[in-house]
Amino acid sequence: MRVGREQHRDELRAWVREGAEGGGAHGACLIVEGEPGAGRTSFVREALVQAAALGCRVRYGAADALAADLPLRAALDCVHPSGPARAAVVALLREAEGAVAPGGALLAAMDLLVAGVEEWCAQRPLLLVLDDAHWADPASLLLWRRLARTAAAGRLPLLLAATRRPLPRRPGAQRLCAAPGGRTVRLEPLTAAESAGMVRGLLGAPPGPRLREAAEQAGGNPRLLRDLLAHWSGLIRVEDGCAELSVAVAELPTPPASVARGLDCLSGPARTTLRHAAMLGPAFTARELALVQSRPARELLADLEEPLLAGLLEDTGDRLRFRHPALRRALYAQTPGALRTALHQDAARAFAEAGLDPARTAGQLLRGGRLSPWAVRWLAASAPALIAAAPGAAAELLERAIAQGDPRERETLEALEEQLADAALTLRRTESAALLDALRARTTDPDRRAAVDFKLVSALMIQGDMARSLAVTERALAEQFPSAVRRLRLEACRVLALADLHRPAEAFALAGPVVAGARRLGDPLCAAEAHHAMSFALFHLGRGRDSLHHVAEGIACARRSPAANDMRLLLLANQAEGHLRFDEPDIVAAALGEARELAAATGSTGRLVVTEARLAEFHYRLGDWDEALSGVARARELPVSDGWLPVVVHGLRALVLGHRDEREAAGTELADLPADAFATSAARRYASHVLLARALLAERDGRPADALRALLPELADDAEEVVSYERPWVLSEIVRLALESGETATAREAVAACGRLAAALPDYPGPALALLRCRGLFAQDPELLAEAVARGERGGWPLVLGHTLEDLAVARAWHGDLAGSRSALTRAVAAYEDLGALWDIARADARLRSLGVRRGSRSARRRPANGWEALTPAELKVALLVAQGRSNPEIASALFLSRRTVQTHVSHILAKLQVRSRAAVAAQAAARAQGAPGP
Repeated sequence: MRVGREQHRDELRAWVREGAEGGGAHGACLIVEGEPGAGRTSFVREALVQAAALGCRVRYGAADALAADLPLRAALDCVHPSGPARAAVVALLREAEGAVAPGGALLAAMDLLVAGVEEWCAQRPLLLVLDDAHWADPASLLLWRRLARTAAAGRLPLLLAATRRPLPRRPGAQRLCAAPGGRTVRLEPLTAAESAGMVRGLLGAPPGPRLREAAEQAGGNPRLLRDLLAHWSGLIRVEDGCAELSVAVAELPTPPASVARGLDCLSGPARTTLRHAAMLGPAFTARELALVQSRPARELLADLEEPLLAGLLEDTGDRLRFRHPALRRALYAQTPGALRTALHQDAARAFAEAGLDPARTAGQLLRGGRLSPWAVRWLAASAPALIAAAPGAAAELLERAIAQGDPRERETLEALEEQLADAALTLRRTESAALLDALRARTTDPDRRAAVDFKLVSALMIQGDMARSLAVTERALAEQFPSAVRRLRLEACRVLALADLHRPAEAFALAGPVVAGARRLGDPLCAAEAHHAMSFALFHLGRGRDSLHHVAEGIACARRSPAANDMRLLLLANQAEGHLRFDEPDIVAAALGEARELAAATGSTGRLVVTEARLAEFHYRLGDWDEALSGVARARELPVSDGWLPVVVHGLRALVLGHRDEREAAGTELADLPADAFATSAARRYASHVLLARALLAERDGRPADALRALLPELADDAEEVVSYERPWVLSEIVRLALESGETATAREAVAACGRLAAALPDYPGPALALLRCRGLFAQDPELLAEAVARGERGGWPLVLGHTLEDLAVARAWHGDLAGSRSALTRAVAAYEDLGALWDIARADARLRSLGVRRGSRSARRRPANGWEALTPAELKVALLVAQGRSNPEIASALFLSRRTVQTHVSHILAKLQVRSRAAVAAQAAARAQGAPGP
């Protein structure tokens, strides 16, 4: 089937048309290159069909590996597949076969073939296609070059097209690319968008998220993608116009053996090397492969050259990577299980003895079965570094080592248990507190017990159990231990617990001495933690700017020591959240960018999930909802178990899907929330998105009273919920829904609650804006709502602006200003359209229609399918950076996006601008900037 490569197809059609008409491409020789399964044959068959339709004579032949040594066999099959002319050529070839000097007969056979081509060209234009030219015999390739020279001289209306793949590297096939008048078309792998288009064409429905992700295993190879879809056919369901996998991508079966067909072109040593490489994972270094094969890296060159040329591997700079993940999985599965286990164990030991990254050694041990005594000793010695780099792998290996440990080696087991507690704490698992509790009960040394207490307090805080964390802190501080640094760190924990337990004045009183004590000690980590404690106390006192000052001080302290990296990550997240409350997106973006980079560099999975969640919230408010969904997806994939994470993931996804009027999908997200999702205070602080999504779906179903009830938990003046920056906006939604439901008393109560909140948080613009909206809605006052619109414009949050504009349109209509109402409605709908908020558009139209205001008979403004106007705001940002020559990693860093998201944007940009290269994007951007006409 046809898929992608439209620019190449346009060029092919033009080449055939001009050749058939005797135009500019007259006498051209076309070489189509691509890996096995790239679609070379399908591509040239399109040329055959078009040429025949234009009145050309067409001839097609395919070379065969089994006939690669038979002179002129490929050319003969192409020019004369049957008939008397073929018999005459075959007679000459038989004569040459039996002759002592066969050259004369071969030349005569070649002349006969050329004469036949000239005779046909005298009648009408001719297209000859030689498929799989890499298998063609030398004589056929020589004839092809002779015809190309004749055609290039303009003596014949002849078109020549040949296909080849990178391997085998036969000299004659290589020289085809240099044929006179020749041009080469390289069929690159399909982009993600083109692969999705192919899936849609094969299955009759666009792929869902899981199927799109699974399709990436084909590496953009059309034949491999077709094979995989057939292999997964029993696991794919087409429902509601979407094709989706019924299982997670990780649960897909091993790819079929047929996917390894592309290895047929490799030599035996190259295939063996590739099988060893498959043991190392999707990406590996040359040194790792050399260690596995027990030979110098320089000896790998010849064996790696073939898979690199064939496109099976690609060089990413510091690593080699399998281009087709499905091929690696198939190769891995073909190795017998017992042999795989032994190879993994050998590789682990070789990696460890060579001093490689502990995470790479751990990856081999995880697949190597039972841990040997050597592996347990290595794990005990390497656990701290491994926990920092790969806490998930560390925890799994430690659990395995403890399970198979000897009870008589109590000291070793206790060391492993302490390391497992550290790994669980890093992963933010709930069992970390129980592990640390048990460890403390066995610890007799006072200083070591204080260290365990500090970890236990951290684990309890992560779980949101502040009351118990305070009790443990108080108990630890009551004991005597020599470390002044540890005592001060525990005192900082006490400040945090008190502030979170609604005792901010006590916390603030204790925070001052903690900051002063840290200053005297001169320890960067202590100083960072002290400023963090002070900032937390000030935040709970409603002193936002003062709090952010101490956050910045803490970050500055933390930057002075790698030991404070974890605290720096926490403070950067707090800095981002604090400045988000002040509508200062540039500072938010800088803080989250630094945090993501640091978390990735240090392997801090727990902090990375916080950063991804914050980024998702940020992108949601900015209006980049696709990236917000990508952010929560990345957060969900990380191996951590924070209690608040499901609330963020499902709440934000449900809210975006609800605004986009994807009701069923939004309802599924809410249904997937665990029953105890709001058990912790940390989770309750993120409840707003869930409540708003529930209300949205109820209102969408025509149940405004149920929508109102969904939001009423936010009406309670619980001090614990005051810290939620979404709460003021939820209160304004309560006012709107209460008035529409005739619940005037509830609306008045929400206005009063928002007023108290704004008074308690005078520094923040969000509560003040929400209060303007509350009062404007309650009084239907256009002036108050116009001021809310002005503030919404300054804040830069598109959905907030759309809602205030919609409210202003309603108020103006109530006061008879229909023209002003229509203007505000049009602006609101424009904001919603840029977001893709279809439900909001429908709601706004319905609210105003009942008041006699319509936007007119024209349908909603739709973005064009192609050209620059077709780009979304996010795609436009990426396109302009592409035009500046930025690479995908540079764009990802500049826009705080994942590289995968940038790649998706680039694929969409190329498709919408109808170009094939980044250079073409730059050319269009330059022409557009100069006002030149163009797409």
